[in-house]
Amino acid sequence: MATDIVGSYLGAQTGLTNSSGQTTTDLLVSSYKQTRQAEVDAATKKKTDLETQKNLYNTLRGNLTALSDEINKFTASDSSSKFITRSITSSDPATVSVSVDSTAESGINTIKVNRLASNDILISKQLAISSSDKFSITGESTFKVNGKDVKVTIDPDSTNEQAMKTIASAINKVTDINVTASYLKAFSDNGSGILNALGLDNVDSGATNRSQTVTDPTLAYYKNSDINNINSSAEVNGINISRGTNSITDILPGVTINLLKPQLSTDSAITLTTDVNEGAVENVVNPLLNAYNDTIKYLNKNNSLKRNDSAVSSLFNNLRSISSQPVTSAGDGNPQFLSDMGIKTNTDGTLMITDMTKLTDLLKDNPAKVSNLFTGTDGLANKLNNCPQV
Repeated sequence: MATDIVGSYLGAQTGLTNSSGQTTTDLLVSSYKQTRQAEVDAATKKKTDLETQKNLYNTLRGNLTALSDEINKFTASDSSSKFITRSITSSDPATVSVSVDSTAESGINTIKVNRLASNDILISKQLAISSSDKFSITGESTFKVNGKDVKVTIDPDSTNEQAMKTIASAINKVTDINVTASYLKAFSDNGSGILNALGLDNVDSGATNRSQTVTDPTLAYYKNSDINNINSSAEVNGINISRGTNSITDILPGVTINLLKPQLSTDSAITLTTDVNEGAVENVVNPLLNAYNDTIKYLNKNNSLKRNDSAVSSLFNNLRSISSQPVTSAGDGNPQFLSDMGIKTNTDGTLMITDMTKLTDLLKDNPAKVSNLFTGTDGLANKLNNCPQV
């Protein structure tokens, strides 16, 4: 036995091998590792569990951050105004197009388009254009057209024809002037400059149909002697109106009316219908509900977080209970539950708008009855905002 112990010792020191080709040192190391393998496995499992927990918490934190971002949209000072929305339709959008803002009143209006606003043409005095007819002004000059400075240089000895062409060219080079100038020969021996106010075919929104004031009709004149003949003409709710533009914003509060083409005298009036826009309110509310639902779904799926962390369990329970609590700040006689505006709490705790009729009816009655459920002092947004987080 003594010989065996010594031999083993010497083998360990000299690297002797056994029948399997392993040195005694290898065998000793392997034996030691086997005695500690359970500890190694436990440490590896603990590391894996901690990494899993870390990832779970990071994902939860991301969900809560997204929810917080949506909550902030409802705690801003102007958040209630997002629930005051309107939509408008035209029974003939090819003839009259319309847009609306939140100040418009719900209702039905009619319009009959008699005439579109059109451009007027400013015609200069006709001048003789023979080679001997020289323009009376030479050198550099600056004048205004449609409020814009136009600089022109008339060469000495320029004929009337050359000067009028130069002036027309100078006007056309000015950007954003909304005017097109041209020169034409009225007869073989004289010509005239044509200043086409506000462009060839379009009338600018809010602009008048004439760009210049004519002080001396012997030097220039407008083609239409009466400006009323070039203004738009329409009948709104039986009342005749006339404007110098085809985009009308001052007839129906909150409504912009764009006249696109005139109607025949036998055509029926066009109907403009303004109503609440429940779809726009749905688009305001749904991002908050979606962020809330993502958090609830995540916690439903990861029970280990709730089981192992009392703070997470408390958060989950608070979130679930908030959606069913009354909003007392809405006041007596007003809706106090999300279900009153058509929001259903599903069996898994998620929220969804399922009754658009309830939502529409409340918006028609008073948009504040809907906004209070979210923006009130104890509305959904503020309750979620005050909910303790992990």
